[in-house]
Amino acid sequence: MNGDARRLRKKAEDRLSRLGIVSEPRTMAEEPKPHKQRGKKMLIYALAALCLVASGVMVSLAQSKTVYIVSIGELTLGTIQDPGLKDNVLQLLMEEEATRVGMEIALETDVTLTKAKDDGSLPALTPEELTQALRENLVYLSVGYVISVDGQDVVALATEEEARGAISDLRADYINRYCASQNATVEEVLIKEAIDFECKSVPTESIRTREEAVRILARGTDKTLSYIVQRGDSLWAIAQANQLTVDDLRRANPELEGDLLQIGQELNLVVPDPYVTLSSRETVVFTVNIPYSLQVKEDPEKWPWQETVIQAGKNGQKEVTQVVIKENGKETSRITLSEKILSYPVTKIVSRGTKQVPTMGSGQMVWPVQGTITSNFGWRWGSLHQGVDIAAARGTSVLAADSGMVAFVGWNGGYGNLVKIDHGGGKQTWYAHLDRFAVEVGASVNKGDVIGYVGSTGNSTGPHLHFEVRIDGTAKDPLSFYQ
Repeated sequence: MNGDARRLRKKAEDRLSRLGIVSEPRTMAEEPKPHKQRGKKMLIYALAALCLVASGVMVSLAQSKTVYIVSIGELTLGTIQDPGLKDNVLQLLMEEEATRVGMEIALETDVTLTKAKDDGSLPALTPEELTQALRENLVYLSVGYVISVDGQDVVALATEEEARGAISDLRADYINRYCASQNATVEEVLIKEAIDFECKSVPTESIRTREEAVRILARGTDKTLSYIVQRGDSLWAIAQANQLTVDDLRRANPELEGDLLQIGQELNLVVPDPYVTLSSRETVVFTVNIPYSLQVKEDPEKWPWQETVIQAGKNGQKEVTQVVIKENGKETSRITLSEKILSYPVTKIVSRGTKQVPTMGSGQMVWPVQGTITSNFGWRWGSLHQGVDIAAARGTSVLAADSGMVAFVGWNGGYGNLVKIDHGGGKQTWYAHLDRFAVEVGASVNKGDVIGYVGSTGNSTGPHLHFEVRIDGTAKDPLSFYQ
């Protein structure tokens, strides 16, 4: 390398150094020829220029990419690049819906495409995403037959035949539910409201089957009423009277605990409010008993609890024809058309003792059993509890509360094993649910005598004595006799 070349090279290295570029020292063998060095530099400059041009083209293309904005009315879903994708997906979805409903359909709002430059502000939709977005937002229309009640559109069906068939089914279901009796002849079932059928365009999702339409017309909407608890009410009785279940009542009144109701308590009743009122008129023919009368012949030689049947009684029968009017299953009136005697009743004749029981009690009664009072005299569970319940172990001795004569020993329905003692002067004491007896009818007992043993017979939930005091047949509070 001559001196001029070295000076030029040194000058170039100084420039590179000022630019922060350090070149590797080269050996003589590596020193390029002047013409080869110029060719290599030209190649590098050309490649750099090509990269710059390519980058500019890519940026320009990105900024100018055309997309299509997919919209349903004012709702924008996103963008697609192929405008034909919208038509393909839409055709697929409409065929799917037409197959589901079995009817010709149309769109409530058209799906539109708007050509635009992609600025990245809207999501780019894949075919699957476009399909899902359209399926969730499209509203399909079809021609249906709408049933209106007093001018209010209630339910739509696919055809006029289906709509009229639903009304026919509504009547048939009413007859089966409320008038299906072997001794009843249904004269007519009318709908009190004005029913119209109109052909109009409706959303396919609102079209119902005949069975669904019947349920909608009969059930209607829910209506909340208030009910004030009366004496003798129970959850079951209130539910039955309002065509509800006990569970329905509990859901409408979450504050209820157990089955106990208080007189004057207010309950919510969530009851159906039907769109239609079905009124039925039916003729019913049924047989009823004519109760026999009782003739008593007095026998002064017998005690009042002694009775002999001279002639058994027998009920007569009569055939009754009535017209019954109902609205939505509830009877509103009943008119008797005729009554026909089928057989006459036979009077029951008995001989009953009238011998006066002497006053045997002292009036000062002893407590009949050692135990704990678990239920007092008075109203409970909707009925009058006519005595006191005294819990005691099974087999505990039961004592006569006062002196008297044993008027009854035996089984008596819900009382189970029962002993009645007549103390004279119209006063009796009753001892129920006994396990076994220690006396017989007609025996005289003294105050404190054992007359039986505690049990749990009849309507009983555990061993106890049900103790009553009756004056002239009317139950009185036993505790009032122990003041």
